[in-house]
Amino acid sequence: MKVNKIFKLPLIICILFVSVMPVFSQMSVDPNDEFYDYAQTWEIRGLVKNLPPVRPYSMNSIKHILQEVVKRGSEKDREIALDYWNTITGKVMHVVAEGDGEVKLTKTDDDTDFDKLIWGRFALAGDGYLYKELLSVGYDLGVTARNKKDEKDLLPYAVYPSYDARQDPASLGPLFGYIDMNVSAAVGTSEFFLQGGVNRTGYGPFLRKGLTLNENGYHSGNLSYSIVKDKFSFTQQYSVIGATKSYDATKLKPNKYLAFHALKYKFSDRFSASYYESIVYGKRFDLSYFLPVPFMICQGLGGNSDNTQSGLLFEYKPFRNLLWATDLFIDDFDVNALAKGSLDSKNRFGLQTGLIYAPADSFCRKLSFTYTAIAPYTYSHWDYVDDGASRIEPNMYNYQVYNNNGIPIGSTYEPNTDVIEFAIDFKPTRNLHVGLATSFLRHANVCESDSDEEAIKYLSSDFKTYATDGGILTHPMFSSDGEDGEHVETAWKSLNFLNQEHKMYVVQAKINVDYTLPPTKVGQLTINFGNTFEYVHNKGVDANIYDGIDYDGNNIKKLDNGKYTDATEYTKDEIISFRRTVDGAKRDWINNFTNEINDYIYIGITYKF
Repeated sequence: MKVNKIFKLPLIICILFVSVMPVFSQMSVDPNDEFYDYAQTWEIRGLVKNLPPVRPYSMNSIKHILQEVVKRGSEKDREIALDYWNTITGKVMHVVAEGDGEVKLTKTDDDTDFDKLIWGRFALAGDGYLYKELLSVGYDLGVTARNKKDEKDLLPYAVYPSYDARQDPASLGPLFGYIDMNVSAAVGTSEFFLQGGVNRTGYGPFLRKGLTLNENGYHSGNLSYSIVKDKFSFTQQYSVIGATKSYDATKLKPNKYLAFHALKYKFSDRFSASYYESIVYGKRFDLSYFLPVPFMICQGLGGNSDNTQSGLLFEYKPFRNLLWATDLFIDDFDVNALAKGSLDSKNRFGLQTGLIYAPADSFCRKLSFTYTAIAPYTYSHWDYVDDGASRIEPNMYNYQVYNNNGIPIGSTYEPNTDVIEFAIDFKPTRNLHVGLATSFLRHANVCESDSDEEAIKYLSSDFKTYATDGGILTHPMFSSDGEDGEHVETAWKSLNFLNQEHKMYVVQAKINVDYTLPPTKVGQLTINFGNTFEYVHNKGVDANIYDGIDYDGNNIKKLDNGKYTDATEYTKDEIISFRRTVDGAKRDWINNFTNEINDYIYIGITYKF
């Protein structure tokens, strides 16, 4: 549905405002709210015994956390908790105008470029109770306008938009307008509650960096229930997400679903362990995935081959105010190879481990050091044209890959990547926040390890059938006339983790500063500045190596040394036998590598009435 023309005036007005992220987002609907950073530090310091597993929390959970901090915290903690308490128990509706002005400066091997992204947002937002203290709602009902339809090239590597506006824009002169809304309602107490709505979700101690449910993902329709006790917690979530094309994650279709549950037990105040599962599937609705039983059992009830994952999360506090967390996300493990003591097989997993330090009564709120590794083909999954055939066809929609509307559900890093990150948050005053972060990343394209025979299958396939960029869309299966499909043998027999000859390296250094002015009778203003410096070596490693054949009947284009030329005199079988196209495709891929220096500058304001 197109955005109604009545929104045109406020959209144009709000574009005059400028912010990097929604500073005044609502706690019970947005898991990116700053409250969740505080909640994590309070739990690490022992002021809160146990947090709900999935963010965002219900209103009663938020109030319970704040009450615990007021009881056990220092004077500074109590001041912060009381500020949040006054926010959620005060005015239930706010008018928020915000926006972002971003400039990207790019220096490549051959050229210098300049581009800009401007967006604005106008919203009604709030948290409140609908019935006593049993039924609550958080909402952020907005419209967004920006000067570009696709802003992907204007964001740093592995960064996704902070707003939920992607489809069906309205033309507003030089701008594109979108509906941008989230809402979440909860019923119950802080110990047991049912929650539903349309919003983003997050899981685990690595905020905005998680392997399973990541706050950077696109919003979805969610229904969940949670039990939170001092010693254990459990949550079960069912989400409606969007299916996109298997080759390039474009377009959008319905009937794709995600289910997730997690069980956590605290063995002591210093150590806890969690087991979780997730599953992605489509083309049918399956209520069994809303039951608190293992998904592998539910999957087997109907003989389904859905995309299941499981994970283990360990949290240990070796010293006061210090958390050491390790998360192992298991997509697929070769049990036979593991029994022989080898990891060099079809093992798909994500591993994340890191230290999070939360000092008490310090201008430094949080300091973290994290290592993340994503094995090749993790999150990837094939989908067949229908349940009765193992065919993979051009422009198919994939209902099993671990993404939502083309955006990753889990880690923002592609498979076959590892990254080291360091971040520190300063809070010198109640109104000033300074965030510093730096990271070093390595990524390689697993398709570089394919044999010539496998490469020929990719090259001789129909165009837009297989992605060979080594990312989440690259899966280890070929189309087949049989019932079980055909494996990519190099993927099935070897791990191939970062052992390719060519690698992409990304170095990032970030600073973000926001200052909130004292409130006035009219409202409150926040000013934001951010800068990200980025160096990318061998950009283009993450491009497709082996594109298929673009042909229509007898009109065939032949791959000659990696380049397409008109060649109607060749048959498709002759092209398939033309083996030297493998070397040509690789040379063409390598010749397109470039080194790039980017500087992203953000300036903005947000006003809350």
